[in-house]
Amino acid sequence: MGISDCFDVRGLNGNNMRIVLQLSILIFILYGCGFKQSPDSLYRQRIVNSKQVIYRFNFAGSFVTSSDHNGFAILDSNILFSKSIIKELPCTYFADIPRASNFKMIDLHFGLQPRTQKDTLLTAFNHYAKDINSIKIEVEEYNDTYGSATGSTGLMEFEFDGIKETTDSLTFHKVTRKFGGVDFPETISFPKGNITIIDSVNNVINYISIDQLIIKRSSVYKPTKPLELVKDQAIVGMATYRFYPKVETKSTALTDYGIFKRVK
Repeated sequence: MGISDCFDVRGLNGNNMRIVLQLSILIFILYGCGFKQSPDSLYRQRIVNSKQVIYRFNFAGSFVTSSDHNGFAILDSNILFSKSIIKELPCTYFADIPRASNFKMIDLHFGLQPRTQKDTLLTAFNHYAKDINSIKIEVEEYNDTYGSATGSTGLMEFEFDGIKETTDSLTFHKVTRKFGGVDFPETISFPKGNITIIDSVNNVINYISIDQLIIKRSSVYKPTKPLELVKDQAIVGMATYRFYPKVETKSTALTDYGIFKRVK
């Protein structure tokens, strides 16, 4: 569809036509004329014994909207992903491996204002359920840590020498720490659901990203005492672990059941 299809310029004189065309070109660039936006990144995981698939998507912000639109969505595997038809999930963390008829999820609320120490609880402050595509979605809501946690949450990086997949987990072998405040044992396993493989166009794994909700008591820097480490405080936050292979590893060696893989 061209610019002339969006605007009727018949009957305009030369100067007015130039103005209309300039404005229409600008609008065409900013919004598109019938343009269907494609995701900036798109990952998908399958569910055992289900025709439904879970998408992890990101739509980059436009000239008009600077913020990205990202999240999780559920869709029938026979239907091509499209922003206009997806059924978006209420949050982006699975408390358990997604099942064919039931998802247990956790919604972590960040940056609540005004914040007080009572906002951070080690138990959920709310629980609700809703049906999406005939799947029961159970959600527990938490507020994040009041203050700044020290090494328990945030980004951490590791290397590994071997990997093994089972029906419900992913196990890393000969793990060594690169960056971050946590030391894992040489062999560590994670349940499926919150795992994403970041690979190249030739299917070589760059790293494997794993999100893990941390709920415990430990030391934090409170806003009221930013230079003093306060012990035995509630910590509720997300840790993101990136595991880098020491030797070339193909993403094709792993399935996409419970694991987000790039949609090619």
